[in-house]
Amino acid sequence: MEREVKKILKEKGSLDMFTKERFELIKKTMRYGMTKDLWLKNYLSLDPLNKAQWVADHLIKFSKLGKI
Repeated sequence: MEREVKKILKEKGSLDMFTKERFELIKKTMRYGMTKDLWLKNYLSLDPLNKAQWVADHLIKFSKLGKI
């Protein structure tokens, strides 16, 4: 999934936001969210690309907000 996230970030011009630590943090956040929200779990389970897109989008969002 890391490779797909990097590819998505590169397409969006945000590859500089990627670090291994940030990636792991967002991935843990996604896993926690999947335990709390059945809709999110079903959506992310449909296609592996959904997970990569979700991680990339939230990595950009949290970076811009200064949360990570």
